[in-house]
Amino acid sequence: MLKLQKKLQAGFTIIELLIVIAIIGILATLVLTNFQGAQAKGRDTVRKNDINSVYQKLEEFYNENGSYPNSDLSAATFPGIDAGALTDSDGTAMVSTFAISATPTVPTLTTTNEYVYVAYGDGTAGSCVEDAVGDGCLKYTLATFLERESQYQKASLN
Repeated sequence: MLKLQKKLQAGFTIIELLIVIAIIGILATLVLTNFQGAQAKGRDTVRKNDINSVYQKLEEFYNENGSYPNSDLSAATFPGIDAGALTDSDGTAMVSTFAISATPTVPTLTTTNEYVYVAYGDGTAGSCVEDAVGDGCLKYTLATFLERESQYQKASLN
């Protein structure tokens, strides 16, 4: 009779099984959350590197021309730059806007326009014009959309 009772108690109880399943579920949730966060962080790093590449090319352009570009940024404007640095993950070209105002407005960034170049002047006529004949722009703001931060990243030069 004792041998029969030991045989019946050899398995796991339903409570033990439920506890193990709950622990596995919690661990799986933690792993998936961290994995998704790592992907977003990786995309943000690519965006920051792209903005840094454009920033460096803008400074080279300024050193050679005495002003910043007053036209849409493209690989033609910056020979030698990786064309991917001027487009977002969807292949959309960097949004470029120009203003004579000394205080430009940066458009609201969403995941559909991840890169923005805002060139502007000091408020005087001719300080930033859209035609190729003008002197170019005196200031600019670069901005990109970041998933892991509450605000977009902005690099500017005054």
